[in-house]
Amino acid sequence: MIDDLFLYRASDDYKQVIEERFVLPEYDKIFELSALLQRTGLPVSARVLRESGFSELTEELKECTSISSSIVHGKLDDDQLISNVELEKRISCYLARNVIENIDEIRLLDICLESSRAKWTKRKVESQLAAYNNTLDSIIDFFKDLKDYDIEYDTAIKYKGVMITDLYLNNRLYISFEAFFGGTIISIVPTQYDMPIWEIIVNHDCKIDLYNKRLKTSCKDVLIENLSSILFCTQNKKEEVQQIIVDNINAIFDINILSDDVCYDWSKDCYFLRQNIETKIADSFLANDETDKTDKEVVKYTSFQTLLATLTSGKMRINSIVGMNDKTEVNFMTDIIKNFRESIEEEGDEYLLANRKFITSFSGKKDDLNMWRLYGDNARGVCLVFSPKSQQDNPLRKIKYVAEDDELILKINQLMTALKGKNINFCFNKMLSNQHFIKHKDYVDEDEYRYYLESDKPAGWYINNDNNVMTPYVEKDLFGNGANSFPFQLKSIILGPAMVAQDVNFFQIKTLLNVNRIFSINIEKSKISSYR
Repeated sequence: MIDDLFLYRASDDYKQVIEERFVLPEYDKIFELSALLQRTGLPVSARVLRESGFSELTEELKECTSISSSIVHGKLDDDQLISNVELEKRISCYLARNVIENIDEIRLLDICLESSRAKWTKRKVESQLAAYNNTLDSIIDFFKDLKDYDIEYDTAIKYKGVMITDLYLNNRLYISFEAFFGGTIISIVPTQYDMPIWEIIVNHDCKIDLYNKRLKTSCKDVLIENLSSILFCTQNKKEEVQQIIVDNINAIFDINILSDDVCYDWSKDCYFLRQNIETKIADSFLANDETDKTDKEVVKYTSFQTLLATLTSGKMRINSIVGMNDKTEVNFMTDIIKNFRESIEEEGDEYLLANRKFITSFSGKKDDLNMWRLYGDNARGVCLVFSPKSQQDNPLRKIKYVAEDDELILKINQLMTALKGKNINFCFNKMLSNQHFIKHKDYVDEDEYRYYLESDKPAGWYINNDNNVMTPYVEKDLFGNGANSFPFQLKSIILGPAMVAQDVNFFQIKTLLNVNRIFSINIEKSKISSYR
């Protein structure tokens, strides 16, 4: 009477199908049901089953032949008669439903009930998975021949029975591969920047459908060998445009580059330079992984109230760049290193994107009078002294300071104006990714370092009292060493030279740390005695 339940999972590398077989438990009322059927015979009415305590077999049930199967066993009316075959199916579905609700869903592609369907279901899933991987591999192979493109992709079973590979091109979601093995999804995209330009669906019959989400066009039954020519189609005058860019760059920057040094970004519809060429042009503006790191101590000036909140919560708050006091932070350098607006751009997008970018700033100037005045609550606050927890994985970057009349800025503006006049979209990609480590030279005295991260899941929001801007923030564990730990160790706390009740608070802070069993942080008083 009771059948087996079969689960089909993807292997760790998503290349193979693994079959798991579950023997369903025995129906706990099987003896009572057998006794009832001996008295009544078959078929039996739904009323008799309900009145005899078997109402669960007369209610609405899903037939477990796939994850997304429809309800085929509807609720029965009292006068409906149930045959032996129908009763056995209802018992199996009832038992299987309870098992499915508690199974591990990791890499789950499909399920089926009944041994007779198992081989067919497995062949179907294997064929679809092979077609999926062959399609994905063809695109990856295309990218292997490209240089200086930042390519990232990740495959996962994001929903039961739905495999998705998101492929990012230069930090923008360009292609979403999807295969619906046994499930369906209704996706909600937060913004136009989170929507892939292309959606590729590998169907149950292994045919490939393409959808351009931006143009709202589609191509059905596409051959794998034709994918690249559709997904990476460029303008007919690409070579001509490349030569125009080359001529302008060679003339303005007095260097010698070739057409192959100019690349096309399909995700943003613009041209950019190979990294080594851009580095040659704009090296002074670019963060260097080695020379711009520091193993010395850096400091953060803040209020006494913020220190208390940080120590009691054990969390370091990192604010969105929207709430930074310098109002140029949101788009500083953007208009200089990018000469176009994307077709999807709308008013306010700079804030929408900035809400996902978080920065906390440090200074190389320890116990500095001017920094106390600017950021240490007019010297009534504290100066927190940090050092990187790991030199190999140090995320700190030193700020590059520039001015509008820098020679390089003037040359970049000249290039961008010339290309925009010819309707050529152009971007300095590497400079764009480094823009949050570039700041106006008016702030050079701050000797600033920054820790930068991106996230679309803020811990909360607050209103910055300095500029009355509502802004999101994320949090990191100050004293932990887990995945969400703050990558800098708090070594000491310096009390501001104008702190009220400095002597009392010196011992109060020490007591708070001792109560929380934190013994590695030194408490100091500012050595500045001339403050007034």
